[in-house]
Amino acid sequence: MIAGAESVQMGHQNNEHFMKLVSVFMDVEDPINPLSDDAALDFPILFDEVGVKGSFCLTGEKCRTLQIRDRADVANAYRPHSLGLHTNGHSFHPTTMELLGDLDWEEGCKAAIQEESKGFEEFQKLFGRNPSFWGGAGNTWSPEITEALKFLGIPAYVYALTQFPDHAVHQFNGVLALPQALSISENDWADDKRAQAASDRVLEALQTIPQLWVGIFVGHPTKFRHHDYWDKPYYGGRTPSSPEFVEPVSKETYVRAKVNLRTFLTQLKSQAKVIGVDEVVELPWQFNVPTSDQMSYFESKTSASLRSAVGWPPHRPGLSAEKIVEKTMALKGTLKTASLY
Repeated sequence: MIAGAESVQMGHQNNEHFMKLVSVFMDVEDPINPLSDDAALDFPILFDEVGVKGSFCLTGEKCRTLQIRDRADVANAYRPHSLGLHTNGHSFHPTTMELLGDLDWEEGCKAAIQEESKGFEEFQKLFGRNPSFWGGAGNTWSPEITEALKFLGIPAYVYALTQFPDHAVHQFNGVLALPQALSISENDWADDKRAQAASDRVLEALQTIPQLWVGIFVGHPTKFRHHDYWDKPYYGGRTPSSPEFVEPVSKETYVRAKVNLRTFLTQLKSQAKVIGVDEVVELPWQFNVPTSDQMSYFESKTSASLRSAVGWPPHRPGLSAEKIVEKTMALKGTLKTASLY
């Protein structure tokens, strides 16, 4: 029995001794700036030093770049952690929504499998193992992704744009869907007062969310190191003809942000049991048909989140989510609640 499952059983027997299960996420995605490789190296080491298992999402393009640059040191630093595929190309065009938004279901499934297989292969080459999960890039998704995940043998997707009440885990089209309930931004980590306030907010909210498992997002290594996101040159559907780097922050700011993240992880470790997504998918989930109220919530909130996703800055102007909403709702009969009770 894995440690997480043991904690769940203990929680059922005696709530006083139960610690909530938490996964801590970071996205490793900048394939452009070599400085981002050094930042990518720093964070799994930081997690190791605190004794916290991270759930890190790496893009296929980042995996490819690390191989080209011969950064085996970065790959080796991530091996002890739970690792997922963060799409193949992230903000490179076409994004997931740009690729699949106008396609019919069957065409979309073929396109999704073809695109994500590229990232899957690069991930395998770098780590010698399969991703434990898949994480959507920013705000871009389409339901054909679940068919690609089943084809590739990836059991779960995180940052789920499919919505269920109270940030609940659910199953959609046969794939486990894990929502992101809480987050702290890199700008918060860079300022001591803001970091403390954000940490307090998240730790307090963690205890109020009525779920046994909660996902917490704590940032991107490259955004800790730079003033802006690496993909800003790709906003609005643009593809630059040559690399465009964003400005790095000062070394002092970078060090301060890492210290504040370390403090938070130390606090979190004392208040919750941190597990990787590889462990989450092995928990004894029980699946049931949703109630009519849960289904109504899914229909309303998921449609809204998908329509909102077209506003993600990298997306090309005029992108529509309506066909993606239609294809998603056509699969609502596959929706299952997921619980550990």
